[in-house]
Amino acid sequence: MNWLRGSIPGIFALPAGTGDVLVGLLALPVALYVSSGTSSGRAAGIAWNLLGLTDFAIAITMGALSSPGRLQVLSLSQPNVQIGTYPTVMIPAFAVPSSIILHMLSLSQLRRSARKPHETQLTSHGPEPIGV
Repeated sequence: MNWLRGSIPGIFALPAGTGDVLVGLLALPVALYVSSGTSSGRAAGIAWNLLGLTDFAIAITMGALSSPGRLQVLSLSQPNVQIGTYPTVMIPAFAVPSSIILHMLSLSQLRRSARKPHETQLTSHGPEPIGV
């Protein structure tokens, strides 16, 4: 929306927005696939998280390269000045770091769930009952 208004350059808005929409659209189908508990479901979850982290890497890079400052080499005629003003600044200041942390936690959980069946196979009597 801000790109259409001319307040954010397309060199930043298009890759960042496209990645955000793609990751968002895939979130629910991948979550359902992960909930199946299969190894292919975990693989889809890992791929989705890596896609989300890649989207952030691209958005952060394009934001830095198109915003006024020492790193600006893109969009010199229409710098990305809105990214540093309130309320837009809340996105890179809080939403992006929080989302990166959540993607990392998700990857950690997926890795832990991949080890769980292997750990229960090592015991002769199966997993311990809850509350023991």
